[in-house]
Amino acid sequence: MPEHAITPTPSTRDIAQRGEAIYKEKYQKDFEARYKDKFAAINVNTGEATISDASEDAVRIALDKDPSGLFHLVRVGHQGACAGSRASRDRYHSG
Repeated sequence: MPEHAITPTPSTRDIAQRGEAIYKEKYQKDFEARYKDKFAAINVNTGEATISDASEDAVRIALDKDPSGLFHLVRVGHQGACAGSRASRDRYHSG
């Protein structure tokens, strides 16, 4: 058996559930008071959140911080506005 087993990538449902839990536990109260209607990309591996006015920018900035991160996107102050996803660095970088 290999010394380093490959960990499967979580499903989009798992990413969304983890992202929502992190958002509610760590960020929701503060962000809804300070960043209503902005977007937060939640890195489900680290728990770090990145805020921006546009969803694409939030994910792009988050990917710059952690190119291998898995992100859940939240529209602050809205319920069910965004689904969890696996972000592809190529999709958000143009060069």
